[in-house]
Amino acid sequence: MAIPVRSIPVLEGEVALRFMREAKENEKKRGTYKFSEESVASYNGIIEKAKKFGSLPV
Repeated sequence: MAIPVRSIPVLEGEVALRFMREAKENEKKRGTYKFSEESVASYNGIIEKAKKFGSLPV
């Protein structure tokens, strides 16, 4: 038995323009979040431990 095809929602008018504007603004912010030194050290420790035990490729 086939599954009925549902319509795909499409943004139009001012809503579509606002969506595009916000998407472009967010592209500029991409990768700008600053992590604390403690968070970076914790992450690096986890990755090194994982490599040591062979959970990640070297």
